[in-house]
Amino acid sequence: RPYMAELAFVGSGPDMYQVWVGGHPAQSERTAVEVPSLFKMKLDDLETTMEPIFAMYKTQRLAADEAFGNFCYRVGVPAIEEYIAKYELGSWRAMGDPFGPE
Repeated sequence: RPYMAELAFVGSGPDMYQVWVGGHPAQSERTAVEVPSLFKMKLDDLETTMEPIFAMYKTQRLAADEAFGNFCYRVGVPAIEEYIAKYELGSWRAMGDPFGPE
């Protein structure tokens, strides 16, 4: 049941995947939502595709224990797609983690 996960990769062709985000951490209450701009993500692009999403989560979550699925549901797919479009690969290194060690 990939559509229940906080993050899911669903095959959409040879070496291509749909990316779904925002499912409930306990796999209840809500299902994940497709990220339209990532409907046919190539397997070779997995790291560069996911890096901006994880960087956004790292810097914009509301609490140290905010689950990834809850975060994606809260900010919404349009905000995630906008962040991806503006993100510069590798810039996560310079981003602070508001809940990380000082």
